[in-house]
Amino acid sequence: MEKDLYLLQKQEGETPLECIERAKEEGVIPKGQKATYAGRLDPMASGLLLVLTGEKVHEKEKYLSFDKEYEVEVLFGVSTDTGDVLGEIQSVKKDFILNKEDLSVAIQKCIGEFEEHYPKYSSKTIEGKPVFLLARLGKVFKSPKHTVKIHSIEVISDKSMTGEEIASLNISRIQKVKGDFRQKDIVAGWNEFASSHGSEVFQIVKVRVTCGSGAYMRVLAEKIGKRLGCTGLAYSIKRTRVGDYDLV
Repeated sequence: MEKDLYLLQKQEGETPLECIERAKEEGVIPKGQKATYAGRLDPMASGLLLVLTGEKVHEKEKYLSFDKEYEVEVLFGVSTDTGDVLGEIQSVKKDFILNKEDLSVAIQKCIGEFEEHYPKYSSKTIEGKPVFLLARLGKVFKSPKHTVKIHSIEVISDKSMTGEEIASLNISRIQKVKGDFRQKDIVAGWNEFASSHGSEVFQIVKVRVTCGSGAYMRVLAEKIGKRLGCTGLAYSIKRTRVGDYDLV
């Protein structure tokens, strides 16, 4: 372990700051030590969180620039306003049949360098205000663009789940999240989803993604769905590598 660098395993449901506080409570990081993370993870994402203390804090930009690797489960047929399960459901497409050849073509079209808008539910700021706050207030705005590089996407596995199974698991996962992330309304939406689509079968594909800094897996999941003429969201996200650092 390098001095002033900590490789933390962020749990699903935690914010990065909550992960750092847990590490201090567990004695991994000394209490009272100022710490910052290099590379944010959404509350529903898990995996490797690089935390810098001491002199490493001044090298944050270097660590932020590193390539990343993720394992992402893409749920087809459902869309939310956040692009993951911690969002209000916007649409459901029934009877979508996943064709592996079409999936391969769709994935290939998502590899490369692109100009993309930041998600409307993200910490990107407009005139000093995070865009997620503007979205929650119902403000109409155009999210800024940035350059995204997707180096590779590899299919790991696929599975099927009923709407009832998906909703039940999502609700239990969302209940791990503290703070105000609209949980009450989001859980109500998943309950309604279970009532309306509980017996229907949905496809989930797990992929391994290598990418440049700043790529949003929520956006990638939505893009893969659109390439298939469907909808999609990030059912789960796990970061497995940052630069040369990974979780053993």
